[in-house]
Amino acid sequence: MPLSEEQLAKNFADIAPPLTNDAALVDANKCLFCHDAPCTIACPTHIDVPAFIKKIASGNLRGSARVILDANPFGHSCARACPVEVLCEGACVLNDRDEQPIKIALLQRHATDYVLEHKLRLFQPGPSTGKRVAVVGAGPAGLSSRPA
Repeated sequence: MPLSEEQLAKNFADIAPPLTNDAALVDANKCLFCHDAPCTIACPTHIDVPAFIKKIASGNLRGSARVILDANPFGHSCARACPVEVLCEGACVLNDRDEQPIKIALLQRHATDYVLEHKLRLFQPGPSTGKRVAVVGAGPAGLSSRPA
């Protein structure tokens, strides 16, 4: 028996609601922009977390999304599905101060949702070289520009 539209919407609703612009600015401005960035080290795709958060704090959502998607073409999906509590947010230095960590996944979602909603094109293809490329494996680490 097929599910009703209401049940489908409930089953596929986001677990955490998206951040408002004001909430994203407040959380981004809590970041200490650590030099050694344990959050970046903990990320399997090594997104430069302080860089993308600093761009959100300055109102540059397009630039923030570019930092994210340059390291992880699946940044939009990973913002929703990644186990951040044991990766980047788990490594946030605010945990050591008995404070809530930066909401890295929600900030990542905020930036990537912005570019999708506004249909912004962040990257352009380079000139053709006549060569072909194959990706072995799947997932963000397989497509990242850095070795996993």
